[in-house]
Amino acid sequence: MFSHKYILFLIIPVFIIYFPILENDFLDFWDDQWVVMNQYTERGINLDNIWAILTDFYHGQYAPFNEYLYLLLFNIAGYNPCIFHLASILIHSINVYLVFIILRQLLISSNRVDMKNVNLISFLTTLLFAIHPFNVESVAWMSASKVLVYALFYLLATYTFLLYLKNNRFIFYIFTLILFFFSFWGKEQAVTFPVWLFLILLFLNKQKAWHLLVPFLFLSFWFGITTMISQGVNGEGVLTENTTYSFGQRFVYACYSFFEYLFKSIFPIKLSYLYPFPSQVGESLPVWLLTYPLLLLILFVAFRKQLSRWPIALGLLIFTIHIIIALHIIPLSRYAVVADRYAYISTIGICFIISYYSVKHLNNKLICCLLVIYILYMGIYANQRSYVWQNTDTLKQELRSLLQQRENYDIEYNRTFGRPFSK
Repeated sequence: MFSHKYILFLIIPVFIIYFPILENDFLDFWDDQWVVMNQYTERGINLDNIWAILTDFYHGQYAPFNEYLYLLLFNIAGYNPCIFHLASILIHSINVYLVFIILRQLLISSNRVDMKNVNLISFLTTLLFAIHPFNVESVAWMSASKVLVYALFYLLATYTFLLYLKNNRFIFYIFTLILFFFSFWGKEQAVTFPVWLFLILLFLNKQKAWHLLVPFLFLSFWFGITTMISQGVNGEGVLTENTTYSFGQRFVYACYSFFEYLFKSIFPIKLSYLYPFPSQVGESLPVWLLTYPLLLLILFVAFRKQLSRWPIALGLLIFTIHIIIALHIIPLSRYAVVADRYAYISTIGICFIISYYSVKHLNNKLICCLLVIYILYMGIYANQRSYVWQNTDTLKQELRSLLQQRENYDIEYNRTFGRPFSK
């Protein structure tokens, strides 16, 4: 019961930050016009439509539970964007609470943290996750609700797995399998779930229970194949003959994307709704891009001792596991080198590291001041970004501003060095 006292202080900031999206429109020229508004949403709640949603690959997408959400909301209020956005806020709020109780249970079961600090570390981690600007895209953009839906069932499955480990009641194991299904039916990123469960077993020193993961590994493999087939139906992804980046180029992009996700998870600055690839398929990579594999190697070698310590190792593993399929190693249908929404669950790992060491040094007044400033910055920036998603015009205005800044920089660079920076 004591932990429930924290929920109010987690949910209130969510509504304060995201209340502007209740007045946001659908983005008619940024996927909402077909992801949200389509024949499945409008056909009504009936067995034929429910089956069609479950079995069809629509525009290379396979997220039936996300479509069920649209179907339900449309039958409640038609295409009322306020109701749709309210649903996103509510799902994000539930996810926030689940993160809190899961992290709290993990820390209690691990015996790695002083019990007097468990609630505070769990609360602070969850608060940072709740207000992280990286997560605005998932909450404010209706077409990105797939992330919220998959995360909801992903976190529920994690919770039931922890209940199984604690109580050894087989019904919780069955619930975990079912919820894993549901999570994948929200979004394909759920395929990482078996690896996430393995990390939990390692963290709780239950490595001998690895056999529990076998059904999840088979399901994950099946889900991965299903994802590639669904994208192939739309002429995209690894199963098509479309020209794509070479493996070496994808490796470089993976290093670049990993660094960008990591850096923006710690310091969320200059976030955007679109991060285009620096080069097109068939072109050589820009020279500056080639420095990222070396940069990551240098950082790893320089800080390998610090990275091996359990708070940092745990946080980075949580981050890496949940971002890895968005790093372009496998050429899935991605049109941006980085996308804020893919970091939704990954940010939990970084928030945990920051929270753990902040609580550890809570007696330091400077650390406390920096933490307060950091939280205020995150909340204010997230609130500002929620306005960016008001409609297509406000969204595209951000890109126009970025392009203008780049053009001005090119002009200044050309004046100084005699050639444009972008070339």
